Amino acid sequence: MSPDSATSAGDMLARLLAWARLRGSLDLRCRMQQHFWLPHDQAPTGVALFHTVLRGGCRLGLPDGRWLALRQGEMVVLPRGLAHALAPLEGDLHATAGEDDTQRPLQTGDWLPLRTNMSGADQACAADSMDLVCGRFVHEGEAGQLLLQALPDVLVLGGEPEAPLAQGLQVVRVPLVWPQDMPHAGEVLHPVLALVQLLRQEAMAAQPAALAMADVLTQALLLYMLRAYAQSPDAHRIPGVFNILAEPRLRPVVQAMWQQPGEDWSLDRLAALAAMSRATFTRHFAAHAGMSPWNFLIQLRMLQGMEWLRDRRYSIARIAAMTGYRSESAFNVAFRKYSGQTPARYRREHGLAES
Repeated sequence: MSPDSATSAGDMLARLLAWARLRGSLDLRCRMQQHFWLPHDQAPTGVALFHTVLRGGCRLGLPDGRWLALRQGEMVVLPRGLAHALAPLEGDLHATAGEDDTQRPLQTGDWLPLRTNMSGADQACAADSMDLVCGRFVHEGEAGQLLLQALPDVLVLGGEPEAPLAQGLQVVRVPLVWPQDMPHAGEVLHPVLALVQLLRQEAMAAQPAALAMADVLTQALLLYMLRAYAQSPDAHRIPGVFNILAEPRLRPVVQAMWQQPGEDWSLDRLAALAAMSRATFTRHFAAHAGMSPWNFLIQLRMLQGMEWLRDRRYSIARIAAMTGYRSESAFNVAFRKYSGQTPARYRREHGLAES
């Protein structure tokens, strides 16, 4: 990937992130010792869950029966909020699963609500405890859906990469290492590890405004998580926006559609940008994007239209023209089919007040 194309791909991801309005927040801290069992239900639509291990380790149990080891400094993200369970890193799982530790009352303090199976004295001296923070990333609407659906079912930052299984949930582990061609690679701590260390310091010190600081660190973790995945070889394996931006011959096509959503694009013109025949281009695009070129273009037009509808300086008729529709009525039909509501109603619910 050339520097220019990398910048353009990064700009597109940045815009998609802005459209998705992804926000990270922390829910609670868990400190557990010896036997524990922490089940989590499926999260609501639009909510991704994550756990960051500050100290020790644990196992993550998935609905398909697999268990993944998580160790200090590692972070696991469940983009579609899968039901899961946390258990000790070692020991008999059947013995562990006897008691639901999520039913323990939360302890409140200056930082995060705390769930623990230890007494106050044990917490002060326990060197072998598992300490983690749990949180969520929440997104708005179709842009967030487009972004998170392009991620695997389970994304682990840290540890050694694992070969993907042919069946079952998509699990990707991205090592937290700098590219070898980066100056001083291996000498500078990876940002995710550095941020986890900062989170741990905030947890231990409980300084003023610690929770506000933790939310900022969590937002940074989200951005580094997406960057680490986008730059990993696994971004080529799952159809979606990360995959298509990682494909050199398709990237110029996506850039052109992104920069000019209202252009009168034809399949021949798009195929020419990729230097492919129509049939090869259509097949290649669908394999990497998980949808046809036309459906991808419609998504871009609708997402851009939603952003313009938030800005009352643009009339709906003008937005229709800017997104490639010959009439306001044609745009209304397409927008309602895509979002389930009319452009006028979307503007009433999401438009910024006029200054």
